Amino acid sequence: MYKEDIIQKIVEEKGIEAIPNLVKLLEDSDPDTRELARDVIGVMGESANEYLFEDFKKRFDKNLEDDMVMLYLAEILSQNGYKEIIPYLERMINNYTDERAFPIIVEHLWRLTKEERYLDILTTFLDDDDAVQEIAIMGISHVPTKKGIDVLVDKYNNSKENSSRALILDSILQIIINDFKLVPYLQEKDREIANKLRWHWETFK
Repeated sequence: MYKEDIIQKIVEEKGIEAIPNLVKLLEDSDPDTRELARDVIGVMGESANEYLFEDFKKRFDKNLEDDMVMLYLAEILSQNGYKEIIPYLERMINNYTDERAFPIIVEHLWRLTKEERYLDILTTFLDDDDAVQEIAIMGISHVPTKKGIDVLVDKYNNSKENSSRALILDSILQIIINDFKLVPYLQEKDREIANKLRWHWETFK
């Protein structure tokens, strides 16, 4: 059975009643199982928010160090636009020693609040190691802004690694797809990059 079929079967047969067990699977030692659980929860969308938030708060109150499940739940709730987690996110950073968690949490705050101060913090991670940089680059694209384009264009022009430049182009494209009104601004900012991406964004119109 394909993964998509498994997801569909769980959603149809159990629905949100499956959430407690799915959250437990987020702690499974098998990465494929964890990914499947996250995918199933993701398919449930906003209908799962209240249930996920309750689990999230229980974990937050335990004040555990490096709780990856809490980070997964924060990601899902953030993607669902659940703003009730904002005050928790602001305090979560102190619970993690893995430096990759920092840009992830700031990325969620940027997506949910759209406050420029979080974009500024994400920008500071662009000079960090590769893994942290990648998270920051992708995180910047979650909110379509001129400043986000400025930051990514400058990073692209100062980067020499092809993999990094490709990721930056993908993130700029995501900004454009989220707000096509920014196309003229990108063309003015860097016509070469705009020309590289033109065919891609045209397919999304």
